[in-house]
Amino acid sequence: MSSSTLSAKKKSYSSVKKNNLRRRIEEEGFIMTFPCTRCARLGKSCVKSEGSNRCSECVKASNCRCEESEASFSDAEWRRLVRAQQKLEDEEERANEEMATILARLNRYKKQKKLLHRRAGDFIARDIKEIEELEKLEEQERKEREEQEKFQEQGKDAEVEAQLAAMPNNPSLTQMMDSPSFWENFDSIVAGGIPSPTGGNQSSSQ
Repeated sequence: MSSSTLSAKKKSYSSVKKNNLRRRIEEEGFIMTFPCTRCARLGKSCVKSEGSNRCSECVKASNCRCEESEASFSDAEWRRLVRAQQKLEDEEERANEEMATILARLNRYKKQKKLLHRRAGDFIARDIKEIEELEKLEEQERKEREEQEKFQEQGKDAEVEAQLAAMPNNPSLTQMMDSPSFWENFDSIVAGGIPSPTGGNQSSSQ
């Protein structure tokens, strides 16, 4: 194989390597604010990436040094830079004010939510207390009603006992009960009245 053929293969191989490197720099890199002298002279975008000391255009060119150009500003460019910086500071201050307003609003919402939660607890406690008082009152009324019914029953029993105790001292009633006609006419007694000792009926209203 001749030396010219080897030289051509090496040249082709280096060209492939340089093209691949240039493509990776352009894909992963960033445009420099101040281009290198070559890119500034040619009016091209100067793209560099971390770990590379040459831009993509200088990599593409053979035996080319990538030298950074000195920054130079005109009065108009300087005024634009100052205005842009001031605009960013104003926007930052406005964003901080908005954030402070939002934080204050969030704190107010939290306090209101806490207050409403406490009020809800007070309402529940008040309802529970009212229910307990009503239950206590109902229990007291139930006991009073039971005592009244018990007293009424005792009064009825005492009245019956008094009537029974007074029956032997009533000769007319004793004579009626001893009379055979009393038991024969017992049904009519219940329906219509009590018979007299002489055999007639007395009205229950007399």
